[in-house]
Amino acid sequence: MNKLERKDVIKLAGGAVLGTAVGTVFSGAPFLGLQWLVEWTQDQYVPGSGDEKFIASICQSCSNKCNLSIRMIGNRAVKVETSNSACPVGANALQLLYHPERIRQPLKKVGGKGNSKFKPVSWDEAIKDISAKAEKLKSENKGAAIAAINGQNAGLSGQLLARLLKTLGSASCFVEPGLATLSAAAVKATQDIDGSLHYDFENSDYILSFGARLVEGWGEPSRMNKVFAGWKARKAKYVQVDTICTRSASIADQWVPVKAGSEAALALGIAYYLMKMGRGSNAANFGELAKIINADFTPEKVSQLTGLKPEAIEQIAKDLAGAGNAVAVAGRGGWGVSSSTAEFVAVQAVNSLIGSLGRRGGVQVAVNGGLGEPAVDAAAAESIKKAKKQSGLDDYIKNGVQPELLFVNEADPVFKSVYGAPLAEKMEKTAMVVAFLPLINDTAQYADYIFPTLSWLEIPAAKGKDAAAVKTESKHAADAILQIAKKIKGSDTAFAWNSFKDIIAAAGKTEIRGAGNLTIPADVMKAFAAELPKKLAPAKDFPLAMIPFEAALLGDGDGLAFPYVLKGLDDTTLTGRKMWVLMNPETAKKHGASEGSRVDLESKRGEVGSVKVHLTKTIAPDVVAVPLGFGHKAYTSYAKGKGVNPKLIMSNDIDSVSGAADWWYTSVKLS
Repeated sequence: MNKLERKDVIKLAGGAVLGTAVGTVFSGAPFLGLQWLVEWTQDQYVPGSGDEKFIASICQSCSNKCNLSIRMIGNRAVKVETSNSACPVGANALQLLYHPERIRQPLKKVGGKGNSKFKPVSWDEAIKDISAKAEKLKSENKGAAIAAINGQNAGLSGQLLARLLKTLGSASCFVEPGLATLSAAAVKATQDIDGSLHYDFENSDYILSFGARLVEGWGEPSRMNKVFAGWKARKAKYVQVDTICTRSASIADQWVPVKAGSEAALALGIAYYLMKMGRGSNAANFGELAKIINADFTPEKVSQLTGLKPEAIEQIAKDLAGAGNAVAVAGRGGWGVSSSTAEFVAVQAVNSLIGSLGRRGGVQVAVNGGLGEPAVDAAAAESIKKAKKQSGLDDYIKNGVQPELLFVNEADPVFKSVYGAPLAEKMEKTAMVVAFLPLINDTAQYADYIFPTLSWLEIPAAKGKDAAAVKTESKHAADAILQIAKKIKGSDTAFAWNSFKDIIAAAGKTEIRGAGNLTIPADVMKAFAAELPKKLAPAKDFPLAMIPFEAALLGDGDGLAFPYVLKGLDDTTLTGRKMWVLMNPETAKKHGASEGSRVDLESKRGEVGSVKVHLTKTIAPDVVAVPLGFGHKAYTSYAKGKGVNPKLIMSNDIDSVSGAADWWYTSVKLS
């Protein structure tokens, strides 16, 4: 691989201007250059006359729920004020509030599914039709044919949907796969706790990230900005394991470049050395894992899988063992995360060996309070008991029953899932699809009804407080779901609340607990050890490894609907409607490509294209780095038709525990 030069790293500043690029990349706030861009573009608007005031708001773009201040001129919100702790996604909220293509009243499908043609309909008419359909299915003992898909940040409205489905006799309420859902599946499998992993980064002094791009939208972006600044202040060491030199890798104290898809193998290789140092684990079945490690993840084998020298792996193990409050982090990606359960287990095994489970600066478990379980009648309980169970959304799309009624809540699985095309086919055959969304996205094209939802700027930060407002018929998704539930005989009694505000007051708070006892799922790890070498072996027909990354502010696609985000994309990410992919110069030459070449990408699942090639030494040999978030077929005129969606050809092997496809590593070729 060619030597990585300083100029290649500076290119990763992601929006910082020339004079401040280095400072932005290596400061504690790599998002700030983008935040300044967003705020500068907001400053160009000249509002009408009116009194100036500031109102409080709470950002809902992630689970951190940052406090924001909204500058108002008269009745119009003109700027989102954020502190340095908030990410620029919060500053983008005005673009949704005043979006010219925002849904302003309930809509009903006109013509066939798969297009964006709708007509206005009243709330009462839509709710009457939907509640009648749900009640009919329950009366015919077809509750199992009702399903729901929630977005990752659906929150309490997602819990309400799950509650409604249970009263109707269905447990088929799924969440788009992401960090919280994937780690929750791993926690359930290893600790039998209904919760997700919580890393005590604020007190860590050595952080080893296995592909988790901690400052690129991962987890809670605003929290991670503050955390990173704290690491620098107290000189904690941040080590990033990744195949490509992303922004996270560029600002880390150490970048560990590994072969594509080998992060979990490295974790088990580190565990090998920790055991040789005399480190032990109290985890149940750890003896079985130790046998697997000693047989299949010796230094020589791990070196072949990862491309790292054994002494480099040993040094990382020594650094981990010698740190005071070290933690290993799982969950590959930024906004969009894709990891197998085996990978989470491998990383948790490392945490177990260094004593980080439940310890200060280590890893704990976050348990959501929720709304409790609803009372269901005998028919609903029997329906749930008999129904075929799917462990996650992708598993449901591939193997689940054909739904007759499907709810989609603040989600876009047709675009984001590698099973998006099969889901679209399923939705075309679904008698009724109901969506709760502020904008018509790729999934909404298959909806029969769309309810317009509020932007979070329109939700008061506290009872009795003001909020920004636009003249629409929008409601909070939770209020819409409540109205539907109260019209369904037999479900109404499980919904005593009158509004979303009542639900907030009733919901339990998230509790951080110690990690508890760890149990290694030996069968999962045995299967992983057997399959990994085959998965990572170079394929003759598809010799390149396709690895995803995310453009700043774009995330996994939600940001592309906003014009100011488009302004922040550089010319080697998107030119007109052409998307760029990144390749090492040596690899490109070997495959007949050069700077600006137009190529198609092909895997065993199919082909997408065309895309343009940008050459950079920040990419490992034999790798194609592909941006996520492009290739929308709908989702406003700003996003539609720009670039291609790599999810169409990404690996779609489903994890048996989480029910989610692990799409991180895909073998491809240029065509």
